Amino acid sequence: MASLGKELKRERELRGIPLKDIADSTKISIKLFQALENDHLDEIPGEFYIKGVIRAYARSIGLEEEYAINKYYEDSLFEKETLEKEQKKEKASSSTNEKRMNFFNFIFIFVLIILIFLAFYFISKPQKASTLPQEIASLDKQALPPPNPITEALLEIREENGLNLEISFLQETWIQVYSDGELIADLNGLKKPGERIRARAAEEMILHLGNAGGISYFLNGRVGKPLGSSGTVMKNIKITLDNYHEFLLHGEDMKKE
Repeated sequence: MASLGKELKRERELRGIPLKDIADSTKISIKLFQALENDHLDEIPGEFYIKGVIRAYARSIGLEEEYAINKYYEDSLFEKETLEKEQKKEKASSSTNEKRMNFFNFIFIFVLIILIFLAFYFISKPQKASTLPQEIASLDKQALPPPNPITEALLEIREENGLNLEISFLQETWIQVYSDGELIADLNGLKKPGERIRARAAEEMILHLGNAGGISYFLNGRVGKPLGSSGTVMKNIKITLDNYHEFLLHGEDMKKE
């Protein structure tokens, strides 16, 4: 996949437009355009100026500005995702062994507690040989409690309701929303202030945001707490039936009117 800088440079060269002409017409230093074409965005001071340089460049060569901005957000997310994958691979080998050891330690301790409990039970209450099998059979029958009808009812209600998300855009924001693993086509791209979207999932939603502070939202009819500051890129915001309460403002006190 070609980077933003390489793609812009290719489009400029296809049109035969010198980079100096773009700098002269926009009154922007040619060094900033060179940094953009070479994908050295760290040489451009700040998120606001980066987007301004991209828009000026795209406009000067006749390329759609929003396309260039979307490409910038996609490159930023891809770069962060690649870095995180490399970090996860480095931790995977050590964490796997650690989890396996913790699991076996838990099983060992659990079995040990059961054996101690049984030993204490039979020592403190000695039984005749003729009645001991009956007592063991009675203990086996009581080992598993009957199903809890209240718990089962709550699980059924949770599965029926799912996750309902409503987002209002306060600033220009790039967004992607995945519902139960599927990308929602209408919720993929740049949104303008004043726009509002809705999404629903049975079990899980994943959000990518180019401007975490540019939105407000309701989750299952309750006010959501801020996801980040203005201009902050956030990815893999995972909302599930088990954790969605963590995204609510003041727990569950504030409800949508």
